[in-house]
Amino acid sequence: MCDTCQAYAHHLGQADKILDQYGGTDIFQLTPSQLSITEGIENLRCLRLEGRGVLRWYAGCCNTPVANTVASAKVPFVGVPHTFMDHEGHGRTREEDLGPLLARTMGEYGIGELPSDAYRSSPLSIILRSLWLLLIAWLKGQHRPSPFFDTNTGKPILEPTLVYKEKKNLQ
Repeated sequence: MCDTCQAYAHHLGQADKILDQYGGTDIFQLTPSQLSITEGIENLRCLRLEGRGVLRWYAGCCNTPVANTVASAKVPFVGVPHTFMDHEGHGRTREEDLGPLLARTMGEYGIGELPSDAYRSSPLSIILRSLWLLLIAWLKGQHRPSPFFDTNTGKPILEPTLVYKEKKNLQ
């Protein structure tokens, strides 16, 4: 439910498709080596909402969010929004494909009365779990290959467009 995720959804003109009733977005975490883009790479675009913020990848043809990454090719993290996945296409539900929801975080930016399981920020248990999984993935070399970073230089395959310069402009 973070403010930058909400700003991103509004910037793409997709808030009604991306955000739930609380202003949250379901994000599934993968390693770069688990994801490949098999068609439409020419439509891929990249932006940043803040100067040092995450890279947000989307399809420029339809403004569909594709993934979030950090700016380093060495970090084995790709956050894929639920709207980029087709669960019904193979007859399964989102829960069957991805498992149960782990946490509703960043509730301080949530909309309306939030569910009782929503956290104001990111709980330490989720942060530690994520760091542990990142370490294991890094040790296994799962940050390569990446559809978002050049294998030789480690730089993003596209120069990100900076949309906002100051956090106060995100609302």
